Amino acid sequence: MGFEIISSQKEIADNENLLSEETSKFQDVEVYRRDIKRTQERIRSLQCDLSQGGQDLDSLQTAKSTLEDLRRSREEIVQRKMDLAEEREYNNVITELLKDSGIKTKIIKQYLPVINKLTNQYLQVLDFYVHFDLDEGFNETIRSRHRDAFSYSSFSEGEKQRIDLALLFTWRQIAKMKNSVATNLLILDETFDSSLDADGVENLLKILDTLDNDTNVFIISHKGELLDNKFDRKIEFVKDKNFSKVA
Repeated sequence: MGFEIISSQKEIADNENLLSEETSKFQDVEVYRRDIKRTQERIRSLQCDLSQGGQDLDSLQTAKSTLEDLRRSREEIVQRKMDLAEEREYNNVITELLKDSGIKTKIIKQYLPVINKLTNQYLQVLDFYVHFDLDEGFNETIRSRHRDAFSYSSFSEGEKQRIDLALLFTWRQIAKMKNSVATNLLILDETFDSSLDADGVENLLKILDTLDNDTNVFIISHKGELLDNKFDRKIEFVKDKNFSKVA
């Protein structure tokens, strides 16, 4: 009887040891499970970071490409700025040259005496005896025989026409002097039809007679009878049923 009790007690102790060992192993398994779970969570976090890192890398490449485009754009803008600055300098120089105090003044000073001389010569041919004078600002002073000063607007239309014609032929001569090339073409459109009186017409014809033989003069006029037999050739146009045709 006593032996059986001792044997049972030993068996119980062994079972308790086994239970203790199983409990310990179960606890270890739980620890491992928690470790595995934490490790899996860490792996997922690392995978997320890796994915985000790839996106950041793409963003970095895009940013680099954008930066390169901006750098090229900056170089183009700097070059454009330099070109504009150079162009501005050229424009400043040109502006200074074209000012009244620039190269124009030198040219005017050179030709102004000739302009005034020729203008007055043509005015005398046109029987308009006044003294015409241009200053460096191209402001005219017109004095009569009694030295009274007038402006262009002070004269009648016929007198203005004589001044205009005198200036026209003067500038024609200046162009010939300046360019060393004579213009062999002169077109007067209704010049004889305007404010010229009979004496003015005759005087203008005198000027035309002084032109070189190789000068081609074309006169457009509605007063054909006034100019009959004044020129070598004549082409007359007439209206026929609202159409113009050569007569």
